[in-house]
Amino acid sequence: MKPGYAEHKILIWGKTYPELSTKHIETVCTAGVLESGKPVRLYPITYRYLSGERFELYQWITAGILKNPADTRPESHKIDCDSIQVGEKVPTTKDEWGKRAEFMFKDSSWQFRSAEDLQEAQKKDRTSIGIVAPREITKIEAVDRSEEDARSFEQRFAELKKTVDAQRSQIVMFEQAIPPEMKKLEFLKSRVVVSWSCDSTKCPGHRMQVLDWGLCELQRRDGNEAALNRMKELANLDKYDLKFFLGNLFQYPTSFMIVGLWYPKRANLLPFN
Repeated sequence: MKPGYAEHKILIWGKTYPELSTKHIETVCTAGVLESGKPVRLYPITYRYLSGERFELYQWITAGILKNPADTRPESHKIDCDSIQVGEKVPTTKDEWGKRAEFMFKDSSWQFRSAEDLQEAQKKDRTSIGIVAPREITKIEAVDRSEEDARSFEQRFAELKKTVDAQRSQIVMFEQAIPPEMKKLEFLKSRVVVSWSCDSTKCPGHRMQVLDWGLCELQRRDGNEAALNRMKELANLDKYDLKFFLGNLFQYPTSFMIVGLWYPKRANLLPFN
């Protein structure tokens, strides 16, 4: 384990679609909770390039982590990817996600009644991750990204690939061993965007991108319609006890996006009721 890092057990609850990284080739913003229930953001994780077993959502890992001194967000930690050990999964049970909830909702400090409350916490304490339940979902759409974004992505990918190919003969690159080949990463031409309101009398309505890897991967593999249909299914608040995991970006701390989804079925729909 790297010097200064401390070993912790972490239950993973969120992974966003991979992003290109000049320093690390590619990273996946990953989030979890410690055994205490405290949320943590883990970076950088080059998920598709991990040499060992890959972890899934609601699976425990043990790894060395260190509060990121360059990131003022309290949840942000650096992780020693070489120290990751994959542990047991927390499965669904007859009460749906009850076992998972024991860990996910142990710490009430990151659970918010409204997005406005989360934004106030961000202003006060730099809080950057929170759970908020939507009161109403008004629209789900696929919004096209700009041609400039697409050109920038393809240019960055080509430049990174050229660098990897040129430096493969070196022992170390980007603080890690050079991969045998650079994996293709597809640019998503559109984002699923959800318009919703929360439980606040002052709620003006929110419109947020969904960056959850599972939904983005469905979109990449099967197209916009499949992703929209899945999101619309989960947005049935009579059927699902839907909650949004909201997170912000380091560069834009006041702007939150949906980085994960919590969607067990409503208790009154479970078979033992």
